[in-house]
Amino acid sequence: MVNVRIDSQGVPKGPVYEGTAPVLHRSAISTQDAVDPTTASQGLNYAGYRNLRLDIDTTVSVGLTALEVQLLVWNVTASKYFRGAEREFGATELSANPKPALEIEVRGAIVFLKIVSATATTLSVSIYASLS
Repeated sequence: MVNVRIDSQGVPKGPVYEGTAPVLHRSAISTQDAVDPTTASQGLNYAGYRNLRLDIDTTVSVGLTALEVQLLVWNVTASKYFRGAEREFGATELSANPKPALEIEVRGAIVFLKIVSATATTLSVSIYASLS
């Protein structure tokens, strides 16, 4: 049963969302991912959570003009990741906000954020995840 808030009359007010402190998903990524990960342990398990926020820190990168990321979702039956939504950040967007965030509905899945491509003199990307 979903946790709900109850008002003074005993009437449900709506769902309760409990967030988690951010955890490091991936650190100091210096190149695009050539292949998809091969085991569930390479991703983060979000069992019991519906939403995921991914904070992408590119502030240490030098000359970053393009970054494309893709969400991978682990399929337990097939024992492999399947590719989900992609998001591309361009030079203008990255210079205005070198710390973009993505909010994703994960519905308890095991997920991995893949760096599909990047154009930079020196690439250094760290990804943090928090749940609700």
